[in-house]
Amino acid sequence: MHIMYATILFDIDGTIIDTEDVIIGALQDALVQTIGMHKTHDELLYSLGIPSDQTLKALDLTATEQKQVDKVWTELTADRQTQVHVFANMRRTLAHLQHRGIMMGIITAKTASELEHEFTWFGLNDYFDTIVTYSPDIAPKPAPDPLLRALAELPADHGRTLYIGDTVTDMQSAKAAHVDFAVATWGAHNLAGFTDADHFLTRPESILDLADMTAHV
Repeated sequence: MHIMYATILFDIDGTIIDTEDVIIGALQDALVQTIGMHKTHDELLYSLGIPSDQTLKALDLTATEQKQVDKVWTELTADRQTQVHVFANMRRTLAHLQHRGIMMGIITAKTASELEHEFTWFGLNDYFDTIVTYSPDIAPKPAPDPLLRALAELPADHGRTLYIGDTVTDMQSAKAAHVDFAVATWGAHNLAGFTDADHFLTRPESILDLADMTAHV
């Protein structure tokens, strides 16, 4: 019998909103425009779900190049926000979960500034009881620290909490925090890599099947 979860935590990119083409496309263009580096979409898939500074460090850029690329990447991403959309039925699912008293939170590799410019305008923030963004004082995913902070802020029981994400990094963070993990297959790549996942969700409304709708009513 599956655990019915009283608290559900979400990643953002590839889980709540479809940002893959915008994020990677903007990075590709930023690399070409600033330093003449050409990377394919697949070569930059690793950037999904990790902080932007880690993405740029992995490209072996100098500190100056990182700053140049990051500036243009940020600008191009902002210019293309109208191309980003909330996954089908996600807004309705969040509303239903909130109405039934499920505690919800966000764990994201976005900085507070990135969250403000790339997510807040969708009008979804009010569905969440806590939002943990990337900052230097918190070890990022795959470390458990962001999830542990969210659990402490709510507060929530580890054993009745589910984290939903689309990357192996998300899964590793959940497992390190002793929290169950569900793959958002609508945004994930290479499902065979999710060896420790507890659930595979095929669509956002599938989340409702795992929520304890009597938890706080």
